[in-house]
Amino acid sequence: MPIQLIVASSEPRFHDFVREQLASTPNAEVTGEHEDLGPNLSARILHDLNLNPQSAILLDISPDPEQGLRALEQMKLAIPGLYVILSGFESSEELLLRSMRLGGADFLQQPLKRAEFSDAMIRLEEHAQRIHRQGRQIGRMYTFVGVKGGVGTTTAAVNFAALYARQNKSTVLMDLDMDSGDAACYLGLRHQYSLSDVAENLDQLDQAMLDGIMARDPLGFSVLCAPEEVEKSRLIAEQHVREIGSFLTERYDAVVVDGSHAIDDLLLSCLELSETIFVVLTQEFPAVRNAQHYLGALARAGYGHEAVKLVVNRHEKRGLLHVSLEQLQQTLGAAPFWVLPNRYDEAMQAVHEARPVVTRGNTELGRSYRDFARKLGLDGQAVAAAQQKK
Repeated sequence: MPIQLIVASSEPRFHDFVREQLASTPNAEVTGEHEDLGPNLSARILHDLNLNPQSAILLDISPDPEQGLRALEQMKLAIPGLYVILSGFESSEELLLRSMRLGGADFLQQPLKRAEFSDAMIRLEEHAQRIHRQGRQIGRMYTFVGVKGGVGTTTAAVNFAALYARQNKSTVLMDLDMDSGDAACYLGLRHQYSLSDVAENLDQLDQAMLDGIMARDPLGFSVLCAPEEVEKSRLIAEQHVREIGSFLTERYDAVVVDGSHAIDDLLLSCLELSETIFVVLTQEFPAVRNAQHYLGALARAGYGHEAVKLVVNRHEKRGLLHVSLEQLQQTLGAAPFWVLPNRYDEAMQAVHEARPVVTRGNTELGRSYRDFARKLGLDGQAVAAAQQKK
């Protein structure tokens, strides 16, 4: 059977070695590579597995064994039959025992040696011949966070969820903003239950209970609302968010998170599961300054450019009190992934109508959101086409 390998290592020489060895191995290929070993590595690898479900994983844990073992645990929880080979310089009995208990199938001592690598590939091939693993499709989690209040984070999250839902993909919008939590308000949804009710009943959580707790938007996506009472929001812990997020990604194609602008334990537990983190900002000086601090905090938490994408909202080409896109890129060290035009009237009209702006096909802002979705691989025209048929 063919050997397919997803390789994760921060060391380029590690990747070079694996590619060279597989190039001389019949029916063997690298199906995915990751050099950013940040906390959401498992989410990105699981996305690769959706595209190549028969792949095994080669994970270099030498930079941070604890984080590597945590990624192993998260991947095995999502796909119990996943074949994961760990590699590192340390090979103590304690480390090997822990990796085995967490589901590691093999271990390669570094520096890598050709003979040992070849033997590991033989063991992998034999395993593939014995067991035909059926990969389970894992949903994608996208988290939108704002560098400060009022930059349009909720608007972006709501419209992105709407676009995803109109692709006939099962979608959940989870409101994790414990301070304002107004995603339901933007959609005109009334709700009796919230995220805190899920957290309080995690031991009984199933799809039927979740359906009874979430609100439902007419566009077809569900909304897991933030608690309205401050007291209830304080009952939600990071482990609750981690378990709820895992439950959702196992059952839905897309989980869109409206995150807070505070990098706290709740947000960090969500980011671990997120394939992409969209940092929303405007061109105003305070927002750019906050973005600089925000990106630094994310980088220290292990989230690099592969996971973090900048979204500039309310863009104006000319503005005396605004930072230009060129200055913004120079200051932040990264170019914006997407730039949304300043059509405040269109955005506010959508809020007053309690409808996502993407449902209004002729607006400039709606078109920009659809182009944004298209850049991420979605058919951004689906919303407009569906609306025109009504």
